[in-house]
Amino acid sequence: MLDTPFWYFSILFLVFVTFYKIYKLKVNNRISPSNIDSQLDSVISFLEENGGNHISHLILLQDKDVYWAVEEQVLIVFKRIGNKLVVLGDPIGAESLISKSIKEFQEYSASKGLKPIFYQISPRFMHLYHDTGYRFFKLGEEGIVNLHNFSIEGKQGAKLRTRLNKFARNSFTFNVIMPPYSKTLLSELKGISDSWLGNQKEKGFSVVSFSEEYVSCFPIALLNDPTGKVVAFATLATDHKKSITIDLMRKFPDSPHGTMDVLFIQIFKWAKEHGYQNCSLGMAPLSNVGDCKYSFKSEKLIRLAYLHGNTMYNFKGLKEFKNKFASGWEPKYLAYRKTFLPVVIIQLLLLVNSTPHPKNIVDKIKYLMKKTG
Repeated sequence: MLDTPFWYFSILFLVFVTFYKIYKLKVNNRISPSNIDSQLDSVISFLEENGGNHISHLILLQDKDVYWAVEEQVLIVFKRIGNKLVVLGDPIGAESLISKSIKEFQEYSASKGLKPIFYQISPRFMHLYHDTGYRFFKLGEEGIVNLHNFSIEGKQGAKLRTRLNKFARNSFTFNVIMPPYSKTLLSELKGISDSWLGNQKEKGFSVVSFSEEYVSCFPIALLNDPTGKVVAFATLATDHKKSITIDLMRKFPDSPHGTMDVLFIQIFKWAKEHGYQNCSLGMAPLSNVGDCKYSFKSEKLIRLAYLHGNTMYNFKGLKEFKNKFASGWEPKYLAYRKTFLPVVIIQLLLLVNSTPHPKNIVDKIKYLMKKTG
């Protein structure tokens, strides 16, 4: 008798390979160009007034399209691939208008002969998607740090405290700087990023990537060695709700063990001192997906990728790293309707693996994240 987990994984693998080959031929060149450049000022002003969601800062990658719903009172950011319009996060606007905007975008998509799906939606609006006929697939969880309660004191924080003290004794320094940045600094950060990437390519859509234009939009946290050389950095996306997101993070591969731990701890301390209440650590993909005996079979299949896919992507390692700091986890879902889930997953993989090519927007950026005194 076949081993059940192996059988599940084999079927999943065959389905993915088959559809990947088909769609690589048919839809890889059907990722639409972005229309956001001409509307960037309007988008930035809207976000300043209305706030955003947990990934709205990725709009500044400029690889996505914009749809204004409910008489331009709701912002929907999306990207086309194949016959799908993939919306990044929940619609942004007044809560009372979200249901209407979902229905409107559904009708807009249908008028184009396309199917909408919503990627990384929050539990808050799931009932609204459900009422419009959507089904759900859990993508993973977003790690959140409650900065008021964060501490490395006591027995539980002993390892982190020891690590932080060691870096301090060795004269490593931390600071947060604000744009604009010199060409020299941007070149130095690009060198770190390139070193971190190695032979891998940047990703896009829902995954942040390095460009001098994008990095120039944000406050940057720097960790310097005793000689003043930057060994690690992270961009910090902030909003008017007193929340902060550790966005793009890169380090030299040969940086001392514990470098990212120290960088994160220092960011938390800085953010707390500047009045921020929460810090997002970003997504831990596939976290707690399919780990219940009552989970759907599709989720159990994906669970195998989480448990055994570390040679391709270190899902477990990422969750374990973020779990050292997170106060809680918020699930994120894929909302889809009348479509074959494996095809959607393949199209999402293609979309995320398409590298963005941002334009020079430094002079236009006001949204970023207002200077934090």
